[in-house]
Amino acid sequence: MTGLIAALAFGLLSLSFAGCLGLGPKPDRSRFFTLASLPLADEAGVKGSNEPSGVLIGIRPLKFPGYLDRQEIVIRSDQNRLEISENDRWAEPLEENFARVLSQDLAALLRADRIIAFPWPSNLKPKYQIDIEVLRFEANSARDAGLLARWGVIDGGTGKPLSFRESRFTRAAKEKTADAMAAALSETVGDLSREMADTIRAIDGGKQP
Repeated sequence: MTGLIAALAFGLLSLSFAGCLGLGPKPDRSRFFTLASLPLADEAGVKGSNEPSGVLIGIRPLKFPGYLDRQEIVIRSDQNRLEISENDRWAEPLEENFARVLSQDLAALLRADRIIAFPWPSNLKPKYQIDIEVLRFEANSARDAGLLARWGVIDGGTGKPLSFRESRFTRAAKEKTADAMAAALSETVGDLSREMADTIRAIDGGKQP
């Protein structure tokens, strides 16, 4: 009995000592972020009377860099060096978040409610298909955002490429914080969607993009 009491006392003392040294469970300091679509005021400011309204646009499967296939936010500290954030995380897979925000932006800019992702139903045939490969999408150590992507618009009926290009966008973060970084990354997605929308307008109007 005396031995049991001594063992319990020793256990309690050890737990107390560990707590004093900060060896106990640490609080979860994770913060979760998402990309955001274009503000309503921005959407309204770019709409015109020559929008290809009613056009069905399909987005092919997005190609995304493998180094971004993680929940932790990636920061490029140097040309060949990446750092993984300890506490800042994406609330969902970044590839899915990127694709959804891009679709929302395009729907708003083109006033086309029918932006569908592959695989689309057999009874729906997009007039235009968009093929996208994201090459880089991250912030630097100053939290400024960068996006590099190759993309093209394809005739949904013939499969003929109508336009292919490589686009690069950078946006300065308003503050050196994770919140400002997420906002700046969202702005680069908005920049890409504007360029895509302009290209589709030109093609739909019979002009050379």
